[in-house]
Amino acid sequence: MIGDTLLAEDEVFAKDWTYYDDVNVKCSFELDLREVQDELRLGSAAKFGAAIVARSTGAPLVIVSDVRTVGSGRQQIYLSVPGDQISGTLSVEFQLSLLELNSEVVSPFAPKKLGNTVFRLERKITLEGSAPRLPMLPVSFAEHGFAGSSRSLWWLRLTTRDLSVSASAAIWLWLNSDNSYIEELLRDSESAESAPWLRFLELDFMRQLLREALSSDELSLEMDYPEDSLGQVLSSVVRLLGGSLSQVRQRYREDAGRVEAELQAKVGGK
Repeated sequence: MIGDTLLAEDEVFAKDWTYYDDVNVKCSFELDLREVQDELRLGSAAKFGAAIVARSTGAPLVIVSDVRTVGSGRQQIYLSVPGDQISGTLSVEFQLSLLELNSEVVSPFAPKKLGNTVFRLERKITLEGSAPRLPMLPVSFAEHGFAGSSRSLWWLRLTTRDLSVSASAAIWLWLNSDNSYIEELLRDSESAESAPWLRFLELDFMRQLLREALSSDELSLEMDYPEDSLGQVLSSVVRLLGGSLSQVRQRYREDAGRVEAELQAKVGGK
């Protein structure tokens, strides 16, 4: 399930997925425990556990379900993957592993170590393109308790300040659907009226990223952050201005407007 939508077995693209949509995984399987023990040349006391393991290309997090001790017959196992912790391509893997073993090992080729995986089945689902993207989401600010919501434009929200996390999962740009200008922008982003709003949005987005970078106590320009991570993105914004992180911070404290104007010149384009 992608949010409330059931994904067919042959579907590999979750076209309508957003960072609001958790991925709920259910795996149904059936086995004959005695037959499995015989096939693996193990005694009747051998026990197995089933688990679901989820990984995504846009974040370093590995999410694992509870381990279910399996028996004979039809069984099910579940895992819920939070939408705000994944991006890119999601890999969901069903694993059957050895949980318990006694001295009855019939063959030297039988699995002997607890945790040995004896069966694995994987499915990959493309949540978004392989390149990281900014999650621009239309949101009603009124529904989230913003005072005077119709006058607000957007909100750059960081879901985490963990610098190793994928930037596309950490950075959310909420566009206020209650605002008439934003409503028009969402309706037709190619119109002449939308162009200056998009330019203003880009400049303000970079300005707020700079603010987040300079307020981070953990950010370091010497650190080699994972590709497309929050740390890499914030570092790249500071590097646009030249000098060390401490130098840019000092200049920003002395005259934030001038530093922001310099940033506009770097990213302004045409």
